[in-house]
Amino acid sequence: MATKLPLNLPNNRSGQSDQTDVLLIYPYFYTHAPKAMLFHPLGIAQLAAVLRKNALHTHVIDCTFKNHDDVISKIIHANPRIVGIYVMLSMSENAMTLAANIRSALPGALLTCGGPLPTLKPEHFSTAFDVVFRGESDVSFPRFCLDYLRSERSPDRLSGCGTNLKNYPGIYFNDHQNGAVVQIPSESSDKNALDRLPIPDRDDYDHSNYQQFWHDREELSLASIMTSYGCPFDCDFCSKPIFGNRLRLRHMDRIFEEIRDIKARGYEGLWIADDCFSLDPDHTRCFCHRLISEKLDMAWFCLSRVDRISPSDIELWQDSGCRKVFFGLESGNNDILKLMNKKTTIDDAQKTIELFAQSDIRTAGFFIVGYPGETYETIENTFEWALSLPLDEVSFTIPYPLPGTRLYDRVMHVDKTLDWTFENENRMVFQSEFDEDYLKKRIERVYKQFNDRRKPKQGSGNPSKSKR
Repeated sequence: MATKLPLNLPNNRSGQSDQTDVLLIYPYFYTHAPKAMLFHPLGIAQLAAVLRKNALHTHVIDCTFKNHDDVISKIIHANPRIVGIYVMLSMSENAMTLAANIRSALPGALLTCGGPLPTLKPEHFSTAFDVVFRGESDVSFPRFCLDYLRSERSPDRLSGCGTNLKNYPGIYFNDHQNGAVVQIPSESSDKNALDRLPIPDRDDYDHSNYQQFWHDREELSLASIMTSYGCPFDCDFCSKPIFGNRLRLRHMDRIFEEIRDIKARGYEGLWIADDCFSLDPDHTRCFCHRLISEKLDMAWFCLSRVDRISPSDIELWQDSGCRKVFFGLESGNNDILKLMNKKTTIDDAQKTIELFAQSDIRTAGFFIVGYPGETYETIENTFEWALSLPLDEVSFTIPYPLPGTRLYDRVMHVDKTLDWTFENENRMVFQSEFDEDYLKKRIERVYKQFNDRRKPKQGSGNPSKSKR
């Protein structure tokens, strides 16, 4: 459940340190949800690297393993001129409460936010925050911070900030002096701009706790990395407000500079956080060959589609250290896959999963049941098909219409007051012909059937010792 922070903060500044230029906050508190996947926040690490490269005194607070009082104390002690809070759907309540707390304790600080939800609904955040940044902000946010700090402006005097606002793509704020909303269209960085960015600065995180989490879960520690940005596919339920539809591939030299940094911090593997790692087969093959040639001995997990992988690719993935692949299989009915605009078939998936079953790479399948336009028969198709596949893990969810998706636009009566405050819990937040309790009970029964049938794949008991 989302964590509510205390509102009765002292409004005193005694004992504060010298002012921090920029404070970045990741407002997630670990609730020990059973299906949680914890990684130190990559976007904030990237912003911190750019800000520090521009000589700004930057502090980062990752709330994941902290308690509320400790977070508030650290915020006040940092005494920031600018605060940037990352917001996604599951953290929106925490972010809004934090903003109110900071406003009370540090009224002179400029409050900013960014992330998927502010990108889609900036107006929702523009009352609690002075400035909202939409889309990719690796260039615009640091540039704005530099100009704002140099101009010695206050939060109520934003217009101009000493330069042309068009220099800050994606910026959105209420200009109270002129009674207008200022909004500059967001822009996606091209490949060259992305490759010029410094690698994410991972100095600010509790790596021992993150590593312990993954050792308990997978018997090896994982850190996230992105090798590409964007996905050209347009699934009905998928929201891509930050990186969009345009695929951009990072240069291998930068990727491997980052991998060496991750390894130096004690991590044993990589969670490749690309929307889909297999979109460009040549890019994926180049990555694998380089991992092998550099002998970095790093295991890796990824997300993938089922339609762009050959048997020789699977062999190469395994040789380079791939341990698990997550597939969005979604439905066991081709008509529903078309409705979802998935652009795959159950035959595509069947063939690929069976090929992986002949390797030492484990597979996990994601499924959605109760999709608008389904019937109870198609739902049962999915359950039956999932149980027939040689998967190592399965996950079933009830549709959640994320803002910015066609699914969100077409379902009726979405409860817009609901925050995703319960991690990984199946809840129906729109008017549906399917009974939520029925779906939950069927999902639990299918999980039990799957676990009863599943036999561990030979050699996969300890992923860190799997066959190379």
